[in-house]
Order: sequence, then C-alpha cells, then structure tokens
Amino acid sequence: MDKELVSVVVPAFNVAADIRQTLNSVLAQTYQAIEVIVVDDGSSDATAAIVEEFVTRDARIQLIRQNNAGVGAARNAAIGKARGKYIATLDADDLWFPEKLEKQVACMEQCGNETGLVYCWSKLISEDGRLVDKSHSSTLDGRLRLAMVLQNLLGNASVPLFRAVALEKVGLYLTRVEQEGAQGCEDWDLYLRVAEIFSIRVVPEYLVAYRQNSSGMSRNAEGMTASFAVIMSRVRQRNDDLPAATFRWSGGYFYLYLADKCYDWRDYPKCLRYLKKAISANPVLLLKAGIYKTFVKSVFNPVTRPTSKGSERASLHSKRRRKRPFILNAIFRHFELARWSAASDDGA
Repeated sequence: MDKELVSVVVPAFNVAADIRQTLNSVLAQTYQAIEVIVVDDGSSDATAAIVEEFVTRDARIQLIRQNNAGVGAARNAAIGKARGKYIATLDADDLWFPEKLEKQVACMEQCGNETGLVYCWSKLISEDGRLVDKSHSSTLDGRLRLAMVLQNLLGNASVPLFRAVALEKVGLYLTRVEQEGAQGCEDWDLYLRVAEIFSIRVVPEYLVAYRQNSSGMSRNAEGMTASFAVIMSRVRQRNDDLPAATFRWSGGYFYLYLADKCYDWRDYPKCLRYLKKAISANPVLLLKAGIYKTFVKSVFNPVTRPTSKGSERASLHSKRRRKRPFILNAIFRHFELARWSAASDDGA
C-alpha cells in the first residue's frame, strides 16, 4: 500500500554552512514518501548553489528562489507548492533524526482527522553541532488551546507535522509585513490557530536537533518581543473568553525565555531587563530558584571571573545552600502543576 506524501518545507536564508547537513538529514529519513521544497529567501551566499546540487541528484527536491521577504513568506511560498497530505517544516540549520517523519505520520494516521498537528521533542545543539545540555519536551496533548497560549509547547519550527487540510482551514504563517516588520513568533501563532480548532498529539521522543545559532532570530530580542505582541493581540481578539491572567502568565514565560537567551549570548543588561518583565508579568516565577542564579550571574559576570570548578570552598557553600532552592522549586512546581492541569483540561 502506497504511503501518504509528506511535503517538507525548508525556508533558507544565508545558510550555506548548514544547509547540506540539514538536507542530508531529510534524505536519511526512514519515511521516504517525501517531496522537499526549499525556498531561498534572497540569500547572498552559496545557499542556492548547494541546494541545486541536491536538486540534480534527487527528483524529490525542488528549489524556489525569491527576493527576501522573511521566514513566514518563505514557508508560505513552499506550502503553496506542496502536494502532500502532510506538511513538515524544517529550518535550514536544524536536523532531523532518521525516524522523525515515520513516527509522526504513524501517530497522525492513528489519531484521525480531528488531529491537525503532531509534535515531538527536540534537543539543542551548538553552532558547530555539539549537543547542548538542554532539551525541550512536553507530554501534553489533546485540546490544547489554553496550554498553547501559555507557552509554545513545540519549542521551535522544525518540530511539527501538519495535516494539510488543517492549514487550509486555519491559514498559513504570518508574514513579516503582517507583523509590522517583526518576526520570530509566526510559528507559535500558527500552532495557536491550529489548537483553537483541532486536537494536537505528541510523539514523546527526541527527534529534532535545534541549532543555537548566533545569527538566528532568537538573538534579536526586540524583534521577538514585537512579534509576540502582534500574535498575542490577535489571539486575544479570537479568544475573548480566556481570562486576562492567561496572557500575563504567557508574557512571563516568554520574557523568561528571552532572558535566558540573552544570558546565553552574554548580553547581561538585556537579560536583567527581561527578567524584570518576566517577574512583573508572572510573579510566581519568583519561586523558581534558577531565576536567582541567572540574576546574580548577570549582575556580576561583566566584572568578575567564574569560580574554578575545583574550588572546595565553592563546593561546600553550594551544599549548605542546596536545601533552599529545593524548597522553592517544590513550591513552584505545586503552582505550575495546578496551572498546567487547568490548561490541559481546556475544552475549547
């Protein structure tokens, strides 16, 4: 029996260093009923030439070239050409593990037409491909409108498998123009629109490697903030039954995400600024012990050197203070459990 076609959508802008590895991860999929549509969004490097090499070797791959219009417009251009029953998006510097599509398609076909999106878990990798000691995972599935407002459960744009008819019903990605020149949260916006109408399911396995790129959109905190404001304004208009607190909490989680990103990129003043915004929007975050560590390091990192790992004094000090963070985190988890339990019971 023939397998259903999956259209793989790859927006690409100046990713010559990574696009070859990314496309190889697609071609290495155990699920081979695919077409791959790469949209070169006005690159000035060798991105298009590298993709052309793949086009000449594999008839399943096609290249679309356009003037730079932003990631949302690039994805939409590819979806407009897609023929598959399912659509999977992949950013041009990320990687898929071999069974990613096979497991998501199997889940989608088991669930039926009421499911519009299947997601999986992702691991973070550095620019040079090393595994970072962080990962993104959620076990929530079902009707997730409220949960998806609180937080982008998918974590990044290389995770989802969409049912094509679901996108026909809810629409495509917001473009840069529609976000008033900003971008960065258009993937979250689309997940939200799917969650408002369809069920969402999860394959609880790490099947995506999400690259932390110093030139990526997450580095532009101001642009991400502007994009977040646009999509949340639209969500509130569509979901006026949701309490205002939902959107405040969502802002808290989002600003904490930006604070962590700014910390990773060693932009400590911005880190402190977004920590303040996060706590103001979602005071429960004050119970999260790690937030104090980020605050202290952001204050003192610009003027001090990190303590040696072998310092016995630092080790003893850490042991004495270990109990306090444990208690704080236990209280934080209690509040979070109640909040997310309510979100997962949303019957919209």
